[in-house]
Amino acid sequence: MIKKWGLLAAAAILVFSLAACGSKGDKSASEGSSSPAASGSASASSDSSSGSGETVTLKFLNISEYLDSAEFKSFLERFEAKYPNIKVDPVSVPHEQYINKRNIMLASGEQVDLLWGNGVEQFDAINKGFLMPLDDVAKEAGIDMSKDFGDFKPDKDGKYYRFPIQQNNWMLYYNKKVFDDAKVPYPDPKVPMTWDEMADVAQKITNLSGKDKVYGMFYNNWGMYFYGYGSQLTNGKFYTDDGKVNINAPEFKRSLEWMNDVMNVKKAAMPIAEFIQNNTDFLSYWNGNYGMVVGAQWYAQLAATKKDKFPRDWKAGIAPMPVPKEMAGKHMNWSSIDSLAIPKNSKHAKEALILAKEYVSDYTLSTGALPMYTKVAKDKYFQDLANALKDDDITLDQVTYLFGGDPNVVNVAEKPVLGAPQEYESTFLDIISQYYTGAKSVDEVLNEVKEKVDAAIQEQKNQ
Repeated sequence: MIKKWGLLAAAAILVFSLAACGSKGDKSASEGSSSPAASGSASASSDSSSGSGETVTLKFLNISEYLDSAEFKSFLERFEAKYPNIKVDPVSVPHEQYINKRNIMLASGEQVDLLWGNGVEQFDAINKGFLMPLDDVAKEAGIDMSKDFGDFKPDKDGKYYRFPIQQNNWMLYYNKKVFDDAKVPYPDPKVPMTWDEMADVAQKITNLSGKDKVYGMFYNNWGMYFYGYGSQLTNGKFYTDDGKVNINAPEFKRSLEWMNDVMNVKKAAMPIAEFIQNNTDFLSYWNGNYGMVVGAQWYAQLAATKKDKFPRDWKAGIAPMPVPKEMAGKHMNWSSIDSLAIPKNSKHAKEALILAKEYVSDYTLSTGALPMYTKVAKDKYFQDLANALKDDDITLDQVTYLFGGDPNVVNVAEKPVLGAPQEYESTFLDIISQYYTGAKSVDEVLNEVKEKVDAAIQEQKNQ
């Protein structure tokens, strides 16, 4: 069943919005996601090559889940019609190959004018010296980086290197049919479960008898599913005060042990060896064989609202993501910002920023994502999303609360992004499975991760 849905997931991933992008526009979003905003183009247009008559071509590096989508292709037609002297050459790379391709292109000096990245990927590029500061070119385009994106702070040495798209909003998705079959009440729409309560519920709704197993909890083989509980406990303290790795702190150990209890003791989540062997896709949750999953807004954008791609005979529900018992009752979120950036070797920085502005306000809204750009009208975004989820009996109030409308949400870091972030994440994932298969103890794997990533951080400092 999972393999069958893996094929569907591969198709659906072409419209992948993440983990994850959106951020800027001058035109009001009141035109709606079906008629996306035009974001600041009026002021930027007078500065663009359109005024000089010179035609420039921008090389835009992004993951194929975005660039190969119908939404992006439609956006590109609109953009080039609006800016006839700015052509776009999309470089589409599958996400699993993206970092290697990006590093090769930028290290070799190949021209790239604009590139996408999540928090880890962009800070990795900043630390490697690949990106240019945006402060000056943003002023030329009429963008105030300190005010136009809410509480967005400079990235390094007081300068902005990232053009924000969207911040992830994490929540609990659940399969109402699985809960009904197990005669277990649905999660509360406003009061989060604790992680321990979630583990108990996952065990109650798990049914491993019969042809199609039903696991109470789905997870992805991504770092936050193992250390995210610890991030909530430490307020995102992935590094010690002297800049070294903090992953062996007691709070992160507790987080990993929680997952081990769900997976190997309660048997309420797929064993990690089986997960990896099956090449389980992150969209596999929507095949109906799982009760709950913690996921961000991209699950709604990619699957819950895409019933043509993911047909289902069950209704989905949403609730706040689980929290540690110490934070009981608090609405918490793992915060990570997807962004666009301009490499140092770009030949057309101003035009690249024009593309970034339009991408964020037009394309991002067209995919159903909420940009961080503060001039976007949020009310229509929430209403459109609620309308798309109405068959699941999900209300406007729930959508507003969980998809970015709660001013009191407590944000903590989704993943480490400062020292050697790419090495931190990849090393962690390379080693952590040895704990869940019983090959090593939790202390052994965490100490090994710390040793290797501390060395990578020091190596970067020495460069």
